[in-house]
Amino acid sequence: MAMTTISFSVEDDIKKRFDKWAKRDKKSKSDVLRDMVKTYEFNEVMESIQKDASSTLKDLGIDTEDQLYEYLESDEKYEDRIRH
Repeated sequence: MAMTTISFSVEDDIKKRFDKWAKRDKKSKSDVLRDMVKTYEFNEVMESIQKDASSTLKDLGIDTEDQLYEYLESDEKYEDRIRH
């Protein structure tokens, strides 16, 4: 994988925390930054999934966790439920 060097400015307290994480986890600062980017990307995907799930639950008329468990335990199909 090709590598490049980037430079950016942060407040002193952020740099101190960044250094602390690298030392604590025995990782390079580059590795810590890569982990942070992966976590950020993961969170974006999860937010997208939650948004899609919210829309689907609304389509199904599911407002509570109990209703969701009831639906999941039933044999009812998505297509049949949204027709009602």
